[in-house]
Amino acid sequence: MTYGTMGPRFNRRATIGALALTLAAAGCDGGDDEGDGSDARWVAAWGTSMMEPGEVLEGVKSRSFSDETLRQTITVTASGDRVRLRISNLFGSRPLVLAEVRVAKELEPQVTAPESERPVHFAGKLDATIPAAAEALSDGVDLEVSPGDRLIVSIYASEPSELATWHPFSFTTHAVAKGNQAASQSLTGPSSLSSGFWLAGVDVESAATDRVVVTFGDSITDGSNSTVDARKSYPDRLFVRLQEDPETRSVAVVNHGLGGNRLLRDSLGPSGLSRFERDVLGTPGVTHAIVLIGINDIGMPGFSGPSEKVTADELIDGLESLADEARAKGVKAFVGTIMPFEDAFPPYYTIEGEEIRQAVNTWIRDNDAYDGVVDFEAAVRDPEHPTRVLAAFDSGDHLHPNDAGHQAMADAVPLSIFK
Repeated sequence: MTYGTMGPRFNRRATIGALALTLAAAGCDGGDDEGDGSDARWVAAWGTSMMEPGEVLEGVKSRSFSDETLRQTITVTASGDRVRLRISNLFGSRPLVLAEVRVAKELEPQVTAPESERPVHFAGKLDATIPAAAEALSDGVDLEVSPGDRLIVSIYASEPSELATWHPFSFTTHAVAKGNQAASQSLTGPSSLSSGFWLAGVDVESAATDRVVVTFGDSITDGSNSTVDARKSYPDRLFVRLQEDPETRSVAVVNHGLGGNRLLRDSLGPSGLSRFERDVLGTPGVTHAIVLIGINDIGMPGFSGPSEKVTADELIDGLESLADEARAKGVKAFVGTIMPFEDAFPPYYTIEGEEIRQAVNTWIRDNDAYDGVVDFEAAVRDPEHPTRVLAAFDSGDHLHPNDAGHQAMADAVPLSIFK
């Protein structure tokens, strides 16, 4: 686990890979981005935050791939006639060589619908070489999709890779199998994976989707302790709510939560301050952002020691910085109150930490830096004991909500902010 340092106003490390993406070097010049001259434009339909290889918990670590097919399942939240993929080697130290990538609609878990199966090209080629510390954007693929469609992306790595750039705990079951099975309807001899590798985003060329909201935060936003494969995280449930309202059906949702993430310092993944520009403001078509981050800055010093402690003023300054960045790019940003955590992972919870949380929440509720506030704390706290999560919403660790708690969070987001 690595930790950054804080200079004046949190001197951020440079964004890895920038967002120039070094597409030309990756063999991907994005030359078809203008589409066919219609009102369609590329918007994000799915995305996830990537981090450096390593071990985040005992037995949960990144891996390499060699003569293997990686098959990952995602849900798109936008509609259109073409899709494109973003493949990430942001945390790689050498070029990533991929022999074949294919995309299809899901027929059933890990099984593709044959008529929808398409090869994915990179600057006209079926293979791709992505430089170290870079991402590659594929050519557009003719594939009609609707909000809620499940897609399967199959990546065949013929050559041995280094430990892969990844996203731990995707709360979706993926698979890997030996040999090139990218074009196979189902895999032979698959092994299950709980984390995502290399696939960082899926965009849709859409004339119907006119707004994209990015949910940004830590494991709570990521969906920790929600039911695997059930799409029960708060961003998932927010997407369902948006689809149920005729006025907001054209809003896509992209989840950029990252487990263990902190606002001010690198920890599990780059700090929120250092990844906000890439993960939120770099999201194609982004119009809105919902920020919920800071609890790990408060709680992790209980494990890592006094030198990692932060103050309420430092957290407030960091949150203001994100608001400033969003406003400069014309993105409407909303900030969530930090949720209760009493009794979470001793010594994660402390009285001192609770005082910091309360001070930050007081600022959040009264701030004018953001375009509005989402009161997640009020949605999930126990009214009889407000420093705790309501038992009906508690997954059992007193920090992460269960499925009902994620639903309560989604219900706390006023859909009026998108109208």
